[in-house]
Amino acid sequence: MTGIVLDARQIQNAQLPFASGSKSRFRPLLVRGRHPELMRKWSDCLLSSMTIIAGLLLLWPGPAQAGEIRDVQTLAPLVGKVIQSVVGIKVGTETSRSMDAGPELPPRIMQDVYGAGVVIKAESGLIVTSNHLVSGATTLAVRLPDGRQLDARFVVADERYDLAMLRISASGLTSARIGRSIDVEPGDFVVAVGGSSGFTQSISLGIVSALHRSSPGVPCQDLIQTDALLDRGSAGGPLFNLRGEVIGIVAAITGETESERAFAIPSDAIDRLFVRMN
Repeated sequence: MTGIVLDARQIQNAQLPFASGSKSRFRPLLVRGRHPELMRKWSDCLLSSMTIIAGLLLLWPGPAQAGEIRDVQTLAPLVGKVIQSVVGIKVGTETSRSMDAGPELPPRIMQDVYGAGVVIKAESGLIVTSNHLVSGATTLAVRLPDGRQLDARFVVADERYDLAMLRISASGLTSARIGRSIDVEPGDFVVAVGGSSGFTQSISLGIVSALHRSSPGVPCQDLIQTDALLDRGSAGGPLFNLRGEVIGIVAAITGETESERAFAIPSDAIDRLFVRMN
């Protein structure tokens, strides 16, 4: 096949990427003479290809962030990230014995109750948990994910939303990210992290079952309901979305040992604790 390269002015007028002056060694071999139909098809093909590439770039969500779940095959990366901010809480309470217990027994006894909490300010050692868990405590102890056990101090509470804040003095803490509970919708996946027995952590997966719920014994009337199975040691623990953000604090659990329903205080209420601190 014989052929010649088109005149440079023809190439420039066609606005092709290999116009005169290009340093590229790429040179096309075009059939002798003018071929407007060939040029039109080439331009249409180039435009279609660019449109497809632009659409793919717009639809591509970008690289997954650390702790973020997309194509879910396992929750291990998410759980491994969020549990670093979850602590176990041991609450010591003192109660009086019944008068019928007999004079040989001490008049008061100590009882331990276990729950959970979440670090929200690592540099300040601030932990959020459920107020009913720590209310009336005589001693407070916190167990960190690395095994350290420390005494905790009560800071402030919001009884209306059943939230409390504790403080510990420790280095190497990991803060949780606080999400917007106002954006939560029924059907959203959630991960609950709490305690099972003693300071042991447990993880449960579920969905948001309903919003704006209430539960006996919890003053907050705007609870998030979830079907994630939790036990008594999960009170005060965080409820995470699949972005690893705290969207609730577990307040109430139904059932004797395991729950068919659990209720969490919306994370947006945590700001009320900081208002009370100032």
